[in-house]
Amino acid sequence: MAKPFCKPKVFFLVLLFAFGMAAVQPGRAELQPWTELGPWASPLSPTEVAISWQTESPALGIVWYGPSVDWQRTGELPYSVALSKPAELAHVTISGLIPGTRYAYRVKLGAEVSPICYFSTPPEKFQPFTFLVYGDTRTNYDLHAMVTKRMARESAEFVVHVGDLIESPTQTEWRAFLNSGELLLRAMSFLCVPGNHERNSRTYYELFPLPQGGGRYGKQWWSLRWGDVLLVGLDSNLQYLKFTGLKKETAWLKEVLGEEARYKFVFLHHPLFSSDPHYGGDEGLAKLWHPIFIEAGVTAVFCGHCHNYEHLVRDGLHYFVTGGGGAPFSPLSDARTEGSVLGIENVLHYLRVSVSEGKVVVEMVPVAEVQAGEVAVLSGAPMETTELSRAACGVGIP
Repeated sequence: MAKPFCKPKVFFLVLLFAFGMAAVQPGRAELQPWTELGPWASPLSPTEVAISWQTESPALGIVWYGPSVDWQRTGELPYSVALSKPAELAHVTISGLIPGTRYAYRVKLGAEVSPICYFSTPPEKFQPFTFLVYGDTRTNYDLHAMVTKRMARESAEFVVHVGDLIESPTQTEWRAFLNSGELLLRAMSFLCVPGNHERNSRTYYELFPLPQGGGRYGKQWWSLRWGDVLLVGLDSNLQYLKFTGLKKETAWLKEVLGEEARYKFVFLHHPLFSSDPHYGGDEGLAKLWHPIFIEAGVTAVFCGHCHNYEHLVRDGLHYFVTGGGGAPFSPLSDARTEGSVLGIENVLHYLRVSVSEGKVVVEMVPVAEVQAGEVAVLSGAPMETTELSRAACGVGIP
């Protein structure tokens, strides 16, 4: 029996066929499965965003991007920015973007190409927008993945994580967070504040580019304008701030919240008020920061730390505790603290915040109920809807 390719003519025809197939499938070698961590996008200003990812060893990479409406119409990403040198943890800053625009992007590393991802830039003037809030995703990363899978289907401009992303600041834990949150991280811009489990670690600041503010690396606390709406991220970890850090942060907070804005949203990890008998509220911070929030006309404060959901109102200011991102649940006391409007236990959830010209709507979106280790998926119909009007939000733009 003759062996394959033993005749020169047959071999030549097979080789010609192989080259022909390669010619009609251009770029096939570039579409290998993405195996890296990320990418994720951090909004820095109306015209600037940072794209990040992590690899096993230093590598060069290039980000291709363009307005998402153009991508949907043409399937092309016309612009690109490349890393200047190989890196394991890479950050590429893209400047000259169009304010108030949703972009599509993907990252190319050698033969690997990431899935299509998205980010949004802050507008310069007000335009309606939606953002998501969630927290306490440590320990049970399979549950975290359930939450982020649901969140990734939302039409939102960005998400804010209110701390305790991981159990402890090790590479294994960070990989678990990034892997379990990959669908969400690729779907919209990402912001966060530090929880106690981040332990003020250097890795937290290295992983996430954040808007400018103050403290460690200039982003331990931060602020960002989304049009004429003010977003403020705080560090509430007193054990790391110490007296000097808290004094600096509070002075900065007064100055930033003194700016005029249509709405003002504050994000921090530890709740000032809570009915959780184990974690509870932080009385010291409440005495210090609550009066500042009231005087500045803050619209709403979003916290985590307590692994449940609670909506509280103190002196007309709405506080939302959202600790349902996957961490082990904690119960609420039957004797609720002053101002507690609603408390819900054992439900994985996140918050959807819809901002329009005249009002803000906060919805508690349930993902699943967890009882005795059994997970029951829920429909996603909001368990609470709260409407905040501009008239009830104190200081605002006329």
